[in-house]
Amino acid sequence: MTRKLAAFDPNLQVEHHVATGRHARLSRGARASLALAGLLVCMAAYGANPSGWWVNITNNRAAEVKTMLAKGADPNAVSPDGQPAIMQAIRDGAWDVYDVLLNDRGTVLNAINIHRETPLMYLAVLGETKRAQDLIRRGALVNRIGGWTPLQYAASKGRLETVKMLVANKAIVNAQAPDGTSALMMAAYAGSEPVVRYLLEQGADVTMQNLNKWDAADWARHKKNTSLAKKLDDLTATEMASRNVQRQGGASAPVAGGPGSTGMGDQPGSVPASGASQAASGRSDTNTPAPSAESPSSRYFNLDRFDKPAEH
Repeated sequence: MTRKLAAFDPNLQVEHHVATGRHARLSRGARASLALAGLLVCMAAYGANPSGWWVNITNNRAAEVKTMLAKGADPNAVSPDGQPAIMQAIRDGAWDVYDVLLNDRGTVLNAINIHRETPLMYLAVLGETKRAQDLIRRGALVNRIGGWTPLQYAASKGRLETVKMLVANKAIVNAQAPDGTSALMMAAYAGSEPVVRYLLEQGADVTMQNLNKWDAADWARHKKNTSLAKKLDDLTATEMASRNVQRQGGASAPVAGGPGSTGMGDQPGSVPASGASQAASGRSDTNTPAPSAESPSSRYFNLDRFDKPAEH
């Protein structure tokens, strides 16, 4: 027996109900049963598929993989390092094998790997916009409850076209990862002003903070994207000032962000600076620790693995 993580993930079951409009809720007992089933399956042996299965995937041997599937190989087999077959194919750039697995009726398109990532998230971080769009048409989930999202992954590498496609498919712009990180923060981390501007136009909240009290400007500053950090600091200060006026019952100043507007000037510092923005500039460098790369809720930091060849 091989492991089929997606079939036994309680959170993914809930995501399925949300995505399909079904509102049935799993009881606590049902969740526990699913979790136990998943644990038992995860403890099963890896060796059900023929020898050479993973070598054939890595080397993009589509004909061999197709033959194995015809003889009963499990398309959802999970590798020793926790990758479902379709995600291993994406990771290896084995696109012919990917197409074979994609078109196999037994393949779970919302499979999850050991880091709770999905095939759509892998395609998003790589900027494979057309393949990601096709996967969505086939039923891949754009939004996820309690986890990182494809939009955050695309933004983390500055994949503007992929970001636009995901938003067009109802991606939640201000969705937060388990540690509170948003797509805007990831775009700032990437130093991608085009993605930052686009997300602001779509209603991204520049004032949002993660659990470490970092906002988008802090993420930009962390990666030494100082010009972008300054623009975001100024925009945050303008937005906070507008909200303060509204709370005091006065005439509202123009809102800095919001759909259709970025509130960012074309040149660094073109938005008037304030004491609030100056305070933001110094906050994270002195008082706020950087997120830990080892934290289960900070799996994003492992995305650097996409910048180097896979190890086998």
